[in-house]
Amino acid sequence: MTSRVPLSVFQFQVELGNIDANLRKVGEIKPLLPKGGLLLLPEMFCCGFDYPNMDFLAKRSPQVVEFLKDLSEETQGVVVGTLPFEENGKIYNTAVVFDRGKLVAKRGKIELFPLYREPLHFSPAPKEENRVIETSVGRIGIVICFEVRFNEYTNRLRREGVEIILVPAMWGIERREHFKVLTRARAVETQSFLIAANSWGKTGKATFGGSSGIYSPWGEILGYIEDGEGLVTTFVDLSEVERVRKKLPVRF
Repeated sequence: MTSRVPLSVFQFQVELGNIDANLRKVGEIKPLLPKGGLLLLPEMFCCGFDYPNMDFLAKRSPQVVEFLKDLSEETQGVVVGTLPFEENGKIYNTAVVFDRGKLVAKRGKIELFPLYREPLHFSPAPKEENRVIETSVGRIGIVICFEVRFNEYTNRLRREGVEIILVPAMWGIERREHFKVLTRARAVETQSFLIAANSWGKTGKATFGGSSGIYSPWGEILGYIEDGEGLVTTFVDLSEVERVRKKLPVRF
């Protein structure tokens, strides 16, 4: 029996350092989310790269975690977003994965983006955190923003049998064509579904380029939003992953 899984991406303008406003914005889409689906939010969706206040914002991350937990529980689905996470005196840009109200995985950003001075403010996570995560919607893997330029991360996920690759991002508008090409190419390359969630508009001094999308293992555009804010949802058949991989065998 074929089951169709709802995949959603929410693209919006992140307010710099304003956790309450950003959580309100995410909360407003809750009635639109299908039950039992997957929602991907942009990188650092709760506060952006507000470096002068990052220590304070990291201390508020438990509030953000509780918000994501409740959202996942209420939708009975998977919710993924990144936030500043403090561990052992260091701050990481960390993706958290909630599945039906339970925290099932964390995945810190490994490749920090030098143009946004991330290496000065975050610690890099170990490469071992790049792994496949079992969830109720399928086998997912996460590559965070800049990391999508390095196919070693997506290729490792492919070798481990990933079905859905998630790319949370705050990707600048001047490089938006790169984002569109790279995210779609990684879907084709790994023969996986891929969801890319970028922020949109000006946050602080930087302007972000949107172009969030959902792509099939064959590279088809299943859902896409270029400019502005919006929620995109599409229903997919995960057996498509196996069909494409059998049709066109590729070694990894």
